[in-house]
Order: sequence, then structure tokens, then C-alpha cells
Amino acid sequence: MPLNAARAQQNDLTEADKFALGVGIGMASRDCLALSADVSALTTNAKELLSLGELCLFGQQFEPARASLTKYLVLPDALNKRQALILLVRAHLGLNQPASAAAEIRSLLSDYPYDAQIHFAISQVIDAAEGVDATFDKLALHLCESQSAITLPLLVSGKAIEGKDVGASSSVLFSDAVRCAALSEKSAKGATPAVLQVLIEVAQQKSWMGTADLAPMQAALARQTMVGSKVPLNSLHGHAISKNTLVPRTVRLANGTVIFLPFTLWSPGAPSVVRDLAKYSAQHRIYAITSWSANTGREDIPSDQIRDALREWQRTLPPTVSVLVVPESELNIFHADSFPAGIVIRDGVVRSNAVLPHKVRKDC
Repeated sequence: MPLNAARAQQNDLTEADKFALGVGIGMASRDCLALSADVSALTTNAKELLSLGELCLFGQQFEPARASLTKYLVLPDALNKRQALILLVRAHLGLNQPASAAAEIRSLLSDYPYDAQIHFAISQVIDAAEGVDATFDKLALHLCESQSAITLPLLVSGKAIEGKDVGASSSVLFSDAVRCAALSEKSAKGATPAVLQVLIEVAQQKSWMGTADLAPMQAALARQTMVGSKVPLNSLHGHAISKNTLVPRTVRLANGTVIFLPFTLWSPGAPSVVRDLAKYSAQHRIYAITSWSANTGREDIPSDQIRDALREWQRTLPPTVSVLVVPESELNIFHADSFPAGIVIRDGVVRSNAVLPHKVRKDC
């Protein structure tokens, strides 16, 4: 259902939420800068230094956060170094320093038991490193190998990462492993990695039947196994929105490059991702695609309310992006279950099919 799916999406905030969050970030930013101007009184107070690091991170003041957390970690009475390292990963990423973040990950992996927070921290660094350049792709691949070495045995055993406060479901572990298999395949220039074969076998285990994990696992695997194969459709059929009118539109897929971005209105992170992709792919045809059912959770029939919302949504996008409402059956062919996603089709062959990160770079 859209309500449940929306909760799992990036930036799942209403306009009122965003306003309140912005106010909170602004206050935290000012307090962080004020306190960081003179930290001499805090240099030996472990509790206050950790709290200052958390405050600065919330206020998006990443350099003061990094400085405070680094000072905390060298104190002899620092009792929560694991949490400080996880926060320091976020500070480095905020400073656009994925290599430094990876160094903290190595400390976490060597000194602490693997848990959901460490897993998510690794995934954040992979997101930041992948696609920057060849060196950072190698860094992302190394982190993937470290992550998969721990999570694949769990998946083979039908397990998740349980935690008192934070956990990672089997489907999350599986989707992250598929993403890493895709990166491995890319680095091997098309060779099918052994990890992907293990994941295929995992998804076929009968123990997943009837669980909430099965559908997202199957979708993640299906997206990746499509890559390199002929697109199942010769053309995509949909409707563009012109004022209050639905205009039939057919997108042919056999020739040239076409980029599809499956999205829903309840995925607030979609517009910024679409704008980033349009900036880097102005030479290609880009279509943001959705269905009536994907937005309502009901029958795949037109809705005036959704049509009006899509029209307003379309106004926020660059003119190079076309919004199309397509049949649910055609949207499902691409196994889109998390939004926004990106699908690249070149001369009738699927070249990429993946959930997009928060920030899109040129080669994503």
C-alpha cells in the first residue's frame, strides 16, 4: 500500500515537516557555531563533546562535527566510541570525503560487532563513492565485499540483522547485496559475479514463502537480471498530461537511448533526483513514469485528484523531462518497487535498472 511504501522512501516529509525540520536545523546550526567558537571548556568533557558532535551534525555543520567527534574519540573516558565513529562517518560524508568515511568504517568493522547501524553506514559510504571515478568505484567495491561477506551467510540462513533499536530486514540486506553484485558486474565488464548466483539461490529458498521480504527480494533480483537483456517491450504506452487532458503517447524503445524514472507522488525525494538526472543527461530522452495504481493503491483507473497533483508535480521539472502515466502492467515489467528508480535502455537493451541514490552523478 502507498502509505506503508511511502514510509520507506527517501525524504518522506510533508511540507509542514520540512518547514519544522528547517527551523530545527537552523537553530542547531547557530548553537553549534556558537559552542564551537570556544570549545576549550569542553575538551576534557567526553559527554559534552559527543553531544556537540550530534548537535552540529543535525545542524549540518559538518566540520565542527568532525572536529568535536575526533576530540571525543581520543579521550580516555569516551564510553561510546562506536556511536562516535558512526557519527563521524556521516560528518565525513557531509564534507564530501568518502575515503575518510571509509577509514572510520574499517575501524568499526575491526573493533565492533556488525549491526544494522554499521550496515547502513557502509551503504551510505558506498552511495557516496560509487560513480565518482575509478578510484572511488574500487573503494565502493571493497566496501561491498566487506558488507556482503557478513550479510550473505545471514541471507543463506534466512536471517536478518536484529537490534534493540535499529534492525535491517532480510529484504534490505538482499537489496544491498544485489546493488553490490551490480557494481561487481560493472567492474568485471559484464561477467556475472558469483554473488549474484548465490542471491538467485537465496531467493529460491522456500522459507521466504509468505513473508514480507519475498516480494522486494524478487523485485531487486529481477531488476538486476534484466540488465544486459532485451527490453520486454517494443514500445511503452502512456498518457501525457496537458492541462486537464490526457494525451496518448507512445515511446519506442528499439533505437537510441531512453531513460525512464519510475516515481510516485508519495516519494517526496523524486523531484530533486529527477532534476539532477536531467542536468547530467540533457542529450537523452527522459520520461518520469508512474501509474494510477502506484499512486492510489487501488484499481489502475484515472483519478482527477492524482491527475491534478501530477500536473502540479510536472511544473517543478525541467522541460526536458516528460511525465507519463502508463499502465500498471507495463510499469511492473521493470520491477519498480522503490522510488525514484532509473532505467536506461539503449537500442532496445536494458543497460541499467536500479533504485537511484539521493544525489545523482553523471554516470549513475
